[in-house]
Amino acid sequence: MTPISILEEIQNFWESDSHSTLELTFETLEINLFNHGNPFDLHIRREAELILEKVNDSTLLQMDVVDNLVFPFLVAFDPIEALAGKTTTMQKLPRPLNHGSLCIRPHSLELEFTIEPPEKQRELRVRHVYNGKSGAVWFLNKT
Repeated sequence: MTPISILEEIQNFWESDSHSTLELTFETLEINLFNHGNPFDLHIRREAELILEKVNDSTLLQMDVVDNLVFPFLVAFDPIEALAGKTTTMQKLPRPLNHGSLCIRPHSLELEFTIEPPEKQRELRVRHVYNGKSGAVWFLNKT
Protein backbone atom coordinates (compact mmCIF):
# COMPACT_ATOMS: atom_id res chain seq x y z
CA MET A 1 0.00 0.00 0.00
CA THR A 2 1.33 3.44 -0.93
CA PRO A 3 1.32 6.00 1.86
CA ILE A 4 -0.87 9.07 1.59
CA SER A 5 0.97 12.17 0.43
CA ILE A 6 1.19 14.40 3.51
CA LEU A 7 1.85 17.38 1.26
CA GLU A 8 -1.29 16.68 -0.77
CA GLU A 9 -3.43 15.98 2.30
CA ILE A 10 -2.45 19.25 3.99
CA GLN A 11 -3.02 21.11 0.71
CA ASN A 12 -6.53 19.61 0.44
CA PHE A 13 -7.24 20.50 4.07
CA TRP A 14 -6.00 24.07 3.60
CA GLU A 15 -8.17 24.59 0.52
CA SER A 16 -11.29 22.99 2.06
CA ASP A 17 -14.01 25.15 3.57
CA SER A 18 -15.73 22.25 5.30
CA HIS A 19 -13.08 21.17 7.84
CA SER A 20 -11.33 23.08 10.62
CA THR A 21 -9.15 20.28 12.08
CA LEU A 22 -6.92 17.62 10.53
CA GLU A 23 -5.43 14.90 12.73
CA LEU A 24 -2.46 13.01 11.28
CA THR A 25 -0.94 9.84 12.67
CA PHE A 26 2.45 8.88 11.27
CA GLU A 27 4.10 5.48 11.29
CA THR A 28 7.23 6.78 13.03
CA LEU A 29 8.66 9.88 14.65
CA GLU A 30 12.42 10.28 14.99
CA ILE A 31 13.47 12.87 17.57
CA ASN A 32 17.13 13.85 17.24
CA LEU A 33 18.82 16.02 19.87
CA PHE A 34 21.97 18.03 19.16
CA ASN A 35 24.16 19.88 21.64
CA HIS A 36 26.08 22.67 19.86
CA GLY A 37 25.78 20.78 16.55
CA ASN A 38 26.91 17.41 17.94
CA PRO A 39 24.47 14.46 18.02
CA PHE A 40 23.36 14.00 21.61
CA ASP A 41 20.42 11.56 21.67
CA LEU A 42 17.88 9.82 19.43
CA HIS A 43 14.35 8.69 20.27
CA ILE A 44 12.03 6.77 17.93
CA ARG A 45 8.29 6.63 18.52
CA ARG A 46 5.56 4.79 16.67
CA GLU A 47 2.19 6.24 15.68
CA ALA A 48 3.07 9.85 16.41
CA GLU A 49 0.36 12.48 16.05
CA LEU A 50 0.14 16.02 14.77
CA ILE A 51 -3.06 18.06 14.75
CA LEU A 52 -3.56 20.94 12.31
CA GLU A 53 -6.17 23.60 12.93
CA LYS A 54 -7.36 26.57 10.94
CA VAL A 55 -7.29 29.77 12.99
CA ASN A 56 -8.88 33.22 12.66
CA ASP A 57 -5.80 34.50 10.79
CA SER A 58 -6.33 33.09 7.29
CA THR A 59 -2.60 33.37 6.50
CA LEU A 60 -1.63 30.82 9.17
CA LEU A 61 -2.25 27.21 10.16
CA GLN A 62 -1.78 26.10 13.76
CA MET A 63 -0.04 22.81 14.57
CA ASP A 64 -0.41 20.94 17.85
CA VAL A 65 2.79 18.95 18.43
CA VAL A 66 1.39 16.19 20.62
CA ASP A 67 4.39 13.83 20.80
CA ASN A 68 7.36 15.61 22.31
CA LEU A 69 9.97 14.63 24.88
CA VAL A 70 8.92 17.19 27.47
CA PHE A 71 5.56 18.84 26.76
CA PRO A 72 3.06 19.21 23.91
CA PHE A 73 3.05 22.64 22.28
CA LEU A 74 1.33 24.73 19.62
CA VAL A 75 3.00 26.58 16.75
CA ALA A 76 1.74 28.50 13.75
CA PHE A 77 3.17 28.56 10.23
CA ASP A 78 2.59 29.99 6.76
CA PRO A 79 0.92 27.16 4.81
CA ILE A 80 1.45 28.78 1.40
CA GLU A 81 5.22 28.80 1.88
CA ALA A 82 5.28 25.33 3.47
CA LEU A 83 3.08 23.76 0.77
CA ALA A 84 5.35 25.22 -1.92
CA GLY A 85 8.06 22.89 -0.59
CA LYS A 86 10.00 25.65 1.16
CA THR A 87 11.31 25.54 4.70
CA THR A 88 9.20 28.01 6.64
CA THR A 89 9.62 29.66 10.02
CA MET A 90 7.48 28.41 12.89
CA GLN A 91 5.70 31.30 14.59
CA LYS A 92 4.37 31.69 18.12
CA LEU A 93 6.72 29.12 19.67
CA PRO A 94 6.29 28.84 23.46
CA ARG A 95 9.28 29.55 25.69
CA PRO A 96 11.88 28.07 26.08
CA LEU A 97 11.56 27.03 22.40
CA ASN A 98 12.99 29.30 19.71
CA HIS A 99 14.31 29.40 16.13
CA GLY A 100 11.76 26.94 14.76
CA SER A 101 11.40 25.78 11.17
CA LEU A 102 9.10 23.41 9.34
CA CYS A 103 9.44 21.53 6.04
CA ILE A 104 6.70 19.42 4.45
CA ARG A 105 7.72 16.78 1.92
CA PRO A 106 5.42 14.37 0.08
CA HIS A 107 5.87 11.54 2.63
CA SER A 108 7.44 13.21 5.67
CA LEU A 109 7.27 16.34 7.77
CA GLU A 110 10.22 17.85 9.61
CA LEU A 111 10.27 20.31 12.52
CA GLU A 112 13.41 21.87 14.00
CA PHE A 113 13.71 24.16 16.98
CA THR A 114 16.06 25.18 19.75
CA ILE A 115 15.47 24.71 23.48
CA GLU A 116 17.08 27.74 25.10
CA PRO A 117 17.69 27.26 28.83
CA PRO A 118 19.14 30.03 31.02
CA GLU A 119 22.60 28.36 30.81
CA LYS A 120 23.72 28.71 27.15
CA GLN A 121 25.97 25.61 27.35
CA ARG A 122 22.86 23.43 27.91
CA GLU A 123 21.13 24.64 24.72
CA LEU A 124 19.75 21.84 22.53
CA ARG A 125 18.68 21.73 18.89
CA VAL A 126 15.77 19.33 18.33
CA ARG A 127 14.72 17.76 15.04
CA HIS A 128 11.41 15.89 14.68
CA VAL A 129 11.05 13.81 11.51
CA TYR A 130 7.57 12.34 11.01
CA ASN A 131 7.58 9.47 8.49
CA GLY A 132 4.94 7.41 6.75
CA LYS A 133 6.64 4.53 4.95
CA SER A 134 5.25 2.25 2.26
CA GLY A 135 2.47 0.17 3.77
CA ALA A 136 1.79 2.72 6.52
CA VAL A 137 -1.60 4.26 7.05
CA TRP A 138 -2.05 7.82 8.21
CA PHE A 139 -5.28 8.29 10.04
CA LEU A 140 -7.12 11.45 9.10
CA ASN A 141 -9.85 12.96 11.20
CA LYS A 142 -11.48 15.95 9.56
CA THR A 143 -14.01 17.89 11.61
